[in-house]
Amino acid sequence: MNKELQKAVAFFKSEPAYQKLFGEFKRKYESLGRIGGTVPVRLFTEEELEVIGGFFGLPASKLGAKKSISVEGFERQLQNTRFSDVELKPLLDAFFGEEIISKKQRKEEKEANVLAFVEDLKEKYSPLAFWFDFLQETPGETRWIWTLLEREAEHFMGLVTRLHDAFCQLPVSPERLPMFSQRVTGDPHAFDLHTDQGKLWLHVLAVKAGEAVPSSTEAINELLQHYHIYRDDLLNYVTCAGLLAETKTGVHPVWSAAVSENTVQIVPIRELVSSTAVYPARGKDVWIVENSGVCATLLDYRQDVPIVCTNGQFTLAALMLLDRLVEAGNTLHYAGDFDPEGLGMAQRLLERYPEGRVQLWHMNERAYAASNPVKDLPEERLEKLNRIEHPALAEVAAAMREKGKAGYQEALVERMVEDIKIEE
Repeated sequence: MNKELQKAVAFFKSEPAYQKLFGEFKRKYESLGRIGGTVPVRLFTEEELEVIGGFFGLPASKLGAKKSISVEGFERQLQNTRFSDVELKPLLDAFFGEEIISKKQRKEEKEANVLAFVEDLKEKYSPLAFWFDFLQETPGETRWIWTLLEREAEHFMGLVTRLHDAFCQLPVSPERLPMFSQRVTGDPHAFDLHTDQGKLWLHVLAVKAGEAVPSSTEAINELLQHYHIYRDDLLNYVTCAGLLAETKTGVHPVWSAAVSENTVQIVPIRELVSSTAVYPARGKDVWIVENSGVCATLLDYRQDVPIVCTNGQFTLAALMLLDRLVEAGNTLHYAGDFDPEGLGMAQRLLERYPEGRVQLWHMNERAYAASNPVKDLPEERLEKLNRIEHPALAEVAAAMREKGKAGYQEALVERMVEDIKIEE
C-alpha cells in the first residue's frame, strides 16, 4: 500500500460517518460488481451528514435535500481532495483489508472451487467416478447432495470415503445391512437409511443400477437385495401354501411336509434366499390374492391350492417368491382390490413379468361391476389412476374414474372358488 493510500485510509477511518458510508459503498459494489449506484441519505444522522457534507463542500441540509449520495460522485469529489491520486475501489479494498468482489463473482468462484473439489474426489475415489459424473450432469435433481457438500466439505469427504469403501466391498452372497456396515466401517449403524450416509449409499446404488432412487420401503429393500444386502430377513415374509421349494440339496423337507399336511407357511426372506426354485406341488398355475380373508376362504374350499397371499402391498419376500415361481416357468393369476392401489399392484406385476407370465384374475370391468363398488374414493386417490397405463387395466381404470368408487375382491370370492375347483 502506497503512502498516499495509507493516509487516505487513516483519514476516512478517523470518522464514524465515513466508516458507515464506506460500508454502504461496499454493499453497492458487491451488488453491482462496479463503482456505481447511490446510498440513501436517510441512513445517516444529522451529525453524520454534516461530516459527509463537508467532504462535498455542502451543508448537511443541502446534502439531505438530495435524498441520496452518488458513489460515482464521491469518487469524482475524491479527485478534488489531497487524495487525488487515490481511486475509490483500491481505497475500499484497503479500508476493509480485503479485495471486495461482487456477489456474482463470489458465487462463480465458490462454484468453481466446488467443481474442483468434486474433480479431486473423482480422481481419488475413481470407482465412484460414475456417481460423480451423475452429480455433475444432474445438478438440479441432486441439489440436496450439492448442498451437503457445500455446507461442510470435510464432512462430505468422510462420507465419500465410506461410500468408496462400501462400494469396493459389496457382498457376493447375502449379507444383512448391519453386518455389512460393521464389516466395512466397524459401525453397524453406519449405513442406517435415515442418516446422510445411508441416503447417499442408496443414491450411489440406484445410480449404478440405472434406476430412480427408491422412496418406498419395499423399493428400497429390492434395490439393496439387488446387491445381496438385506435389511431384515426374518420380519419380511410372505404367506403361501401348496408350493414346493428346492435348494442345492433337493426338495426342502419343510416345504414338502407343509404340502403333505396342507399347511399354510409364513416364509421369511431368510428361507427364500437359500432356495434355488419354487413351484406348485400340482400343475403350473399359482393363484395370487391380496387379502388374507380371501386366501383363507379359498383354502377352506381347496386345501391343496397353490396360493400366495401378499397381505396388501408386495413385500420383498413376496417379490422374491414370485420371481422364483416365474423363473420355474409357472403362470401367476393375480387378483387384487378394485382401488387405485390394487390396480397399481397389478400393473407392477404385469410390468415385472411380461410375456404372459401374469394373468389378471377377475380384474376386468365386468368383475369391477360385480364387486358392487360402494366406497367413495377421494380425489387424491382417484388421481393415482392416472398412473395406470397398462392396456390390460385401461378399461377397468376408466370405469373406476367414472364411478369414483372402490370395489373389493371379497365380493368375488364365490367366482374365485369356482375357478380353483376347475383346476382340481
